[in-house]
Amino acid sequence: MIPWLRRNAGLALGTIVLLSAVALDLVAKQGPPGGGRSVIALRFLAPSPTATSSPAAAPTFTLTASASATLPPTATHTQTSTPTRTSTATPAPTPTRPEERTLAVPVFLQELPLSCEFAGIRMVSAALLGASPDEEELVACMPRNPNPYLGFRGDPAGYSRLEDGTINWDNYGAYAPAVAESLNNCVLLPAGGEYEAQAHRDVTYQQVADSVLDGYPVIVWVTKRGEPARFVADTPDGPVPLIFGEHVWVVAGYHLDGTFEVHDPYPQKNGEQTLRVHSFPNWDLFDRMAVFLKPRTSDLEVDR
Repeated sequence: MIPWLRRNAGLALGTIVLLSAVALDLVAKQGPPGGGRSVIALRFLAPSPTATSSPAAAPTFTLTASASATLPPTATHTQTSTPTRTSTATPAPTPTRPEERTLAVPVFLQELPLSCEFAGIRMVSAALLGASPDEEELVACMPRNPNPYLGFRGDPAGYSRLEDGTINWDNYGAYAPAVAESLNNCVLLPAGGEYEAQAHRDVTYQQVADSVLDGYPVIVWVTKRGEPARFVADTPDGPVPLIFGEHVWVVAGYHLDGTFEVHDPYPQKNGEQTLRVHSFPNWDLFDRMAVFLKPRTSDLEVDR
């Protein structure tokens, strides 16, 4: 028997497995006396559904992938629209400054022997506002002060020479800070304060040109050509240099050849009040003073 089993081990094992399955099936069908299934049958069949069912983790991966793939359209639109709005706002158009310009500045002649500063105020006021006060009003508005930085030194209706021909330094004029302050207080602020006048010194020709090209006339301090007489006046605020023949021009244009178009308020014999010049005579003697006009939002400061 044993030699036969050795030769037919596979067949014997299969027969045993088959008989065991039949026996278990009979037991399962008959059941125990209490009507429940055999514990042995249940333990045998239990692994079958477990082995054929998928792990619980599979739905988890599916949900995660689904959530990533189905992002709300609004979120996707927000990410793409943000850089679009930024790129649209960034390239703001930049105004192009012209290379030459002539401003619409009317010419006003001074009405008194020493009132050139008031005529200059009237010119730039009319250019900005379309109208300007009478010279008489401006003369009354500007304060008098022996220091021309703070007010008008002397009498605008007076003369710069005495009867014997010598220079009368007591009748002189006003410097840039006094002119700028009067422009602001007497004209620009009452008109609404959209613009302001600013006094500067050590100004360059390029700064004057840039102002004109931007659309704003400039008042500069000059004298006749040649070496004028100079005098240092004692004032309550300290010594102040005076230059004989102190005068102002209004710069109203700039051209490609580097020349400036200026209005001279002093009546000329030939009637030509607008000049084309390369430089402002004796401007250096006045420390290159100038009065600029800018929108009130500008952050420039007044130099005295």
